[in-house]
Amino acid sequence: MKKLFPIFIIALMLSSCSSLEVLYDYDKSVDFTKFKTFSFYPWDYKNGFQLNDYDRQTILNAIRSSMESNGYKYVKDGGEMVVSIFITLEGKVSYTAYTDHYGGWAGYGGGWGYAGYGYGYGMGYSTTNVSRRNYNEGSLIIDVFSAADKKLIWQGIGTDEVEQDMDARDRNLPKKVAKVMDRFPDSK
Repeated sequence: MKKLFPIFIIALMLSSCSSLEVLYDYDKSVDFTKFKTFSFYPWDYKNGFQLNDYDRQTILNAIRSSMESNGYKYVKDGGEMVVSIFITLEGKVSYTAYTDHYGGWAGYGGGWGYAGYGYGYGMGYSTTNVSRRNYNEGSLIIDVFSAADKKLIWQGIGTDEVEQDMDARDRNLPKKVAKVMDRFPDSK
């Protein structure tokens, strides 16, 4: 047991390196095994100015892949569940401060020692550097409704910093969407 504890701490530290915050909730009275198919709600025009077509398609494909891996079948229209997606972006600012402390320095001065001179300490000084960073924080909100009664049955929200590096975004966006969809119930 003592050997497992450090491994647990390291695993916890590595998992906390991800900045993606995921929240989800669902209607506990709903039996998800009764659903077999899903379709997407038409893309909201308000999302159009915040997201390019490539990222939008990446998100839709990642959601579709997650739903299908949970045992649901995609149909273009008339699914028993309807998946709706909404994106929000918010400009954020972060500040980082770093202080260098330089203590006193050894030098000559009056004091006790040979011939009246000895080592002493002068005044110390420190500097503080503050840097400001602007970035965008994005939230992906995935709502799943029962098509029969138009009732919200599941919601997942993923919030993270929007990556500016397009290659990194291409690699990480499907993983982040899959992490939001991880808690969606299986059809079995």
